[in-house]
Amino acid sequence: MFIGENPQAHRLLKAFHRFRKLDMRQMMSPSVKYKPSEVRLLFVIAHGLEMDERGVKVSELSAMLEVAPPTVTPLIRSLEEHGLVLRRNDEEDRRAVRVLLSDQGRAVLHETAKKRSEELMGLVEYLGAEKSTQLSELLEQVYTYMEIQVNGNQADKD
Repeated sequence: MFIGENPQAHRLLKAFHRFRKLDMRQMMSPSVKYKPSEVRLLFVIAHGLEMDERGVKVSELSAMLEVAPPTVTPLIRSLEEHGLVLRRNDEEDRRAVRVLLSDQGRAVLHETAKKRSEELMGLVEYLGAEKSTQLSELLEQVYTYMEIQVNGNQADKD
């Protein structure tokens, strides 16, 4: 890929490539043996349960993850097989299925959240408060820029 002679652009590209090569799963607790997509789904279910303790509908999960419902179903099935989630029919609408965290699912979620918190606190300690704030602001700006690029490209296709 040609990025010209701009040293800052070259450095950014190199940094993005280094992150891509880094296996972020190694940072998670060794006892957490689930796919990143499964762990993410646990967090999304927990968030959904904050809004409705009866459980989260599959359609709601797919909307929160911004994927099609058929993408979520195998993840739910896998988590259910591992004993991390429970599926229940909605009492008001028997066609709808609600997903809840099991006690084991809550334990895995708690362990993962604790580990992530420790990692982020370690990063804050490593960088210091000022650089951590600056990094957060820069990453938010990077995200905004990337979002504009993606949405702008999609608008061109419409």
